[in-house]
Amino acid sequence: MHLIFSKAFKSSICFLGFLSLIGCVQVPHPFEKNNGKSASFLTVPPPSRLIIPPPSNSMLKDKDSQAFAEEMAKAMLEQTVPAVARPVQKGDWILLTKIKSDVDMVTPSFSIIAPNGKVEATREGMPVSKKDWISGQQIIYHDISEQSAPVINQVLTGLQARQMDSDPHSLKHRPAKVYFKGVFGAPGDGNKVIAQQFAISFADKFNSIQYKSDQVDYTVECQVSVSNGAQGTRGNPVQHVEIVWRVTDNKGKEAGKVSQINDVPAHRLDKYWGDIGSAVGEEAAGGIKQVITNYSGRENKPLPVNNATAQSSFASPELKNIDKQHK
Repeated sequence: MHLIFSKAFKSSICFLGFLSLIGCVQVPHPFEKNNGKSASFLTVPPPSRLIIPPPSNSMLKDKDSQAFAEEMAKAMLEQTVPAVARPVQKGDWILLTKIKSDVDMVTPSFSIIAPNGKVEATREGMPVSKKDWISGQQIIYHDISEQSAPVINQVLTGLQARQMDSDPHSLKHRPAKVYFKGVFGAPGDGNKVIAQQFAISFADKFNSIQYKSDQVDYTVECQVSVSNGAQGTRGNPVQHVEIVWRVTDNKGKEAGKVSQINDVPAHRLDKYWGDIGSAVGEEAAGGIKQVITNYSGRENKPLPVNNATAQSSFASPELKNIDKQHK
């Protein structure tokens, strides 16, 4: 049975993850095939903070050095990387800035330092005139940060993928084990129809459905709500249907959610969901797969080892302090 909707179901996907950013990814939406357009925006921040200390020996006043660190933190936050501008402490992931000075120009150099004090990668930022650099103008720090942050985020993503590549138990080498708690709140046979189609559509070589919550990677649960909507201009009342799929990781942290929303003719779903229920489950399965893929980073390309450009010759006080903490 095909039901005609007043307007296309709209879906959105958002989720969290580790040391990576995936943006503006469009997901197939079979639930919307009757009409309409759709798009999904996917973002993945890392699980731990990236500490950005004010650069030392930077030719800047203390307040300007702090201002630069804060601008870099803001730019990384825009890349969905939780970053904080503060002095470093033991166990931090650190983005350390060193300033290279020429006759008339300066170039910031950014090093990503692991909690063990190892310089994992170094990248150069945007060159700027020495005069502008030491002027204390916020716009200069903002522009450098905005151009550097995407490159740094890409390196973080590659570092995570490299770590996963070397771990035989990571999701790069096995299917994700997903506990499906079920669908709740739908009228009629909606819970059953949606759940059955989701389970059928979801399982593949990258993902497996588990019916026990022990030793799983992710948990998926769906909640359906139906509420009365507008009466319509010709006596055609509608109901508002909202379907929310939530994904949590094995520590209970929300990895993301998939939302499906539409206004339907009133009471059309009171008993039977039919093809609509099947389409809901199929569409959600595709969305949940992307949540897990992007949150886990299992498709990210590893950063080559020779791409790190580690520089152990850095003489900044921050790096010396980190080295002492790990000796």
